[in-house]
Amino acid sequence: MQIADINKKISIKDERLDIDKISQYRLSFFVSTEECQIVVFDVKKKQLLLFENYELNTSKSLEKNLEEIYNDHILIAAGFWKEIQVFMRNRQFALVPIPVFDRTLASEYVRLNERVDFEKDEFHYKLMDEIGAAVAFGYPSSLKVWFREKYPQLSLYFNHQAVAYLKGLQEQIKTKAPSSLYVSINNNEVQIAGYNLQRLAIYNQFKFSDVNQLVKLMLLTLQQFSTEGQLTPLVLHGIKEKADLYLPVLKKYFKNIELGKRPDGIIMHPIFNELEAQEYMEVLANL
Repeated sequence: MQIADINKKISIKDERLDIDKISQYRLSFFVSTEECQIVVFDVKKKQLLLFENYELNTSKSLEKNLEEIYNDHILIAAGFWKEIQVFMRNRQFALVPIPVFDRTLASEYVRLNERVDFEKDEFHYKLMDEIGAAVAFGYPSSLKVWFREKYPQLSLYFNHQAVAYLKGLQEQIKTKAPSSLYVSINNNEVQIAGYNLQRLAIYNQFKFSDVNQLVKLMLLTLQQFSTEGQLTPLVLHGIKEKADLYLPVLKKYFKNIELGKRPDGIIMHPIFNELEAQEYMEVLANL
């Protein structure tokens, strides 16, 4: 389906989605300037009911893209969801060890990593006790205004893709390896997390132009935390077309590489098997 210049690349719906039960459903958005995933999850039954992926028009603002999707989509325009979650896919983030984290300095942590506009951006944080760090992040104030206008009576939560990805990795960490590297590729962005003795040692996000630059980024990351080098076990998540494209080259550099798994504990109709097991892990981990 085409909404003006917006391309709906994936649309999978469980026919058990019941509009009369929306008050027990969570509506989640994973948004960047280039794409948006929209997910409906039955919180009561722990059941995935809808997954959609949109390629946005980068010549328009994020709010304008969302407005067009909202106006064309009868379901997400409903006003009585259990809650709304918005996960930002951007570089406005920073990880800070919890013992030294000061919540009043969230914006300053983010500013050390990426340019911000204190007049136009909002800042928040998420404490992640399981990794011993807080994720401070920023996002446009205009985006918060848009969601508040569309869902004025609902609980609205903003978060960052780093939180969802690291949360999802917790159940997939290799317990028998001294170090391990986890990589998630979505279009031309990569999330990279390194673990030492099952504890997070490094996390970052990068834009990259080709597989050679991707390999370089991965090797540079390995140098910072692993003594095993290219023998470090590598777990690869990401969209199928990119995994298929890059995997032959990655296998030349990394000796212990495998495709990642889907998060456990989610009830999914077989119709969602259209998604490969390693795809959209951070989106499904949020469920």
